[in-house]
Amino acid sequence: MELDRTAVERVLRRAGQLDRQHEAGDRVSETAVLEAAAEVGLDGDAVRVALAIERLGPPPTRTATDRLFGPPVVGGERVVGVPADEALDRLDDLLVREHQLRPTRARGQVREWRRKDGPIGSLQRAAKSLAGDATLSKARRVEAAASAVDGERTVLRVAVDRSKERSGIVAGSAVAGGVVLSGTVVAGIVLSPFVLAAAPLAALAAGGVARVGHRQAEELEDCVEDVLEAVDQGTVPVTITESLRATIAALRPARR
Repeated sequence: MELDRTAVERVLRRAGQLDRQHEAGDRVSETAVLEAAAEVGLDGDAVRVALAIERLGPPPTRTATDRLFGPPVVGGERVVGVPADEALDRLDDLLVREHQLRPTRARGQVREWRRKDGPIGSLQRAAKSLAGDATLSKARRVEAAASAVDGERTVLRVAVDRSKERSGIVAGSAVAGGVVLSGTVVAGIVLSPFVLAAAPLAALAAGGVARVGHRQAEELEDCVEDVLEAVDQGTVPVTITESLRATIAALRPARR
């Protein structure tokens, strides 16, 4: 949105009034922000959504390493058509019943789930893999935060921690590149042209490992989007038993 000079003057004048009205000059109430936004013609609904997102804090910044291997924290956010508590309850139901995670923390509008460890957790993940969907069940930690837009809508943010997996991929990329480079240099002692090919081959090997990490991050992002969609739509969780039944039914030959 572009503002003309008159609108800018109104915004600055209003900002000055707000600054004088509050003892803490660097803090402004959300009501005052909404009033100021309405004065310059901003859509009030869009401002309420923006305020709800602001309460959740800024999302993680992306680095050059993130673009290569995927970020250490993957996630997404969406405006869902239910109050905050109901949104978190729906998410909990999905993550526990469908993705086999266990709740570990609930504080206000923030909740956390972790991967199930031990024989039972491993068995459940194996069953999810057989059903073709074990992406989120492998997550070491999932965190969600909810921020109310109004009485009927919520901004729900979900973040999946994959920092340990990414560290392994970064290390694996370095090892893969180093192995190819050292092996080619050894061969180059006998056949010197191999030395010239060492760097491109090492980069190719390292790049292959990096692509695996990037693909894993994209799969997690897609899974988070599916979960947010399910929360918004009120989709009933699909249990392991139901997933396996559907998989077995799909494998059976059709009767003539």
